[in-house]
Amino acid sequence: MSIFDLREKYLKALRERQEDVKTQMLNGVKDMSQYEFLRGRHSSLVDAESIFRELLGKEYEEPEQGGSP
Repeated sequence: MSIFDLREKYLKALRERQEDVKTQMLNGVKDMSQYEFLRGRHSSLVDAESIFRELLGKEYEEPEQGGSP
């Protein structure tokens, strides 16, 4: 596995987890604390993706994928 394959797999996993959290939020939460937890989880995943992209440098940047809930 090349470093580029690993990069793509990691970014794909982050995006999938972000989508999973958004789906959970859209399907309804039982209370405000669960909503805040999911919102924090989503923010953490977005931050992780952003940090990873910064570390890769500008030559590896892709267009933005969606936004936050």
